[in-house]
Amino acid sequence: MGTQSQVALDNRGAVAEKRFYAALTLPAVVTTLLVGILPLALLVIDSFKDMRTGAFTLGNYADTLLNPHFWRLIRSTFLIGVATTVISIALAFPVAYFLARNPRARGLLMSVVMVPRMLPFIVVGYAMILILAPYTGLLNVLLVQQLGVLSTPINILFDLPGLLIALAYSRTVIAIGMLTAIIEKIPVSLEEASLTLGCNRFWTFIKVIVPQTVQGLIGASALIFAGTITAYVIPMVLAGRRMLMVSVLIGSNLLSLGRWNLAFAQAVVVTILALTCTFASQYFLSRYQKS
Repeated sequence: MGTQSQVALDNRGAVAEKRFYAALTLPAVVTTLLVGILPLALLVIDSFKDMRTGAFTLGNYADTLLNPHFWRLIRSTFLIGVATTVISIALAFPVAYFLARNPRARGLLMSVVMVPRMLPFIVVGYAMILILAPYTGLLNVLLVQQLGVLSTPINILFDLPGLLIALAYSRTVIAIGMLTAIIEKIPVSLEEASLTLGCNRFWTFIKVIVPQTVQGLIGASALIFAGTITAYVIPMVLAGRRMLMVSVLIGSNLLSLGRWNLAFAQAVVVTILALTCTFASQYFLSRYQKS
């Protein structure tokens, strides 16, 4: 009887503990429902409504899926997403390796490196204007007026190169944070063994470090890519007269043209494409973990 009573008490304690932790998660769940899921559900419902009559229609999706301009922007957006991801990972990898192998420097520099992640995207956009503006930007003032290296200013700000620089600047810190944590866990002894066996530092990095960080590379790439193709503020500030990303089209329909329901349908399509890419990366990551 004593054993049964103890088991019953243990079960009650476990149930009470589960209820306690469930209660702690309740505010987060309610906030997610009210701030995230409910607005998205209303957006999806409104995407099936005719703007004038409010009647159910598939016309918004037909206008979206049959619009060649929309698909051109989708292609452009995805290419920008891929380019931003590649540039961000390429810039982040050596920085992450340095921070992971230098604990003292990591404590000092990590807070500096992470500054772009804490800045609003509108600030990043205007920072790029201050640096890259054709005549008044810091770079052109230095190269044209101060050093005389160039006779004409570099005009890349309100075009694809300026957009890529701003997006890569704001996304590189994501990869640095993720890759630093992963590289830090790789034993230094593996590198020392490779060097002892006659492999130089470059090939040690390629053959020892890179294979150990594939999971982090996939995760960081998926996060950067999904965040880039859905970016709005930076493309809106730096796109100039060229519409390079689909988010600017959605914003134009929503804020300028008043075609709300069409904008909602376009947003749903873009969200589905972004989620598909995210799920694909998770699939490849799970396959890599099993292999």
